[in-house]
Amino acid sequence: MKTILLSLALLGLLSSPVWAGEAKITWQSPERYSDIRAAHERQDRFQERLFKHFDNVFASLAALLPDNALLEITITDFDLAGEINPQASHNFNEIRIIKEIYNPKITFNYIFSHEGRIVSNTENLRDMNYMSGISRSSHRKEFEFEEKMLKAWFSRLQKNQIFSINKIASPPVALADHL
Repeated sequence: MKTILLSLALLGLLSSPVWAGEAKITWQSPERYSDIRAAHERQDRFQERLFKHFDNVFASLAALLPDNALLEITITDFDLAGEINPQASHNFNEIRIIKEIYNPKITFNYIFSHEGRIVSNTENLRDMNYMSGISRSSHRKEFEFEEKMLKAWFSRLQKNQIFSINKIASPPVALADHL
């Protein structure tokens, strides 16, 4: 009897909803972005690394959406936290200065679709308090300010049920609970 109950409970776990939406990212006219300037490396390598990083960020957020959900993002402007001295020469010795006045900004359009429901909007995210609550360590995670801003946006949309999805599935009920 225990084996049957254990098997049924395991089957319930395996048949719970799959949460793995998909993200499609388009980087529209990056040459016109406010600031994705490389500090100490070639611009093309930096830009490729930046795009890959945020493609992964959006993919991890979309993974929190249900199966068959699609989050299409078209990034139209990006301004990294900090600033590189505009008077400095173009060499690989420049550094990005992080100060409160140089806050991160990102503008993008999104289309969320799931089971015939479509939600779209334009977002102009800006975190003027980006340095609050983050240690001033010199060992920061790369792009942490911009990533934090995007995760807060996504969390806010879920909380406000813009995606109208309840990710928390009820746990499987064992037959023994009803006997």
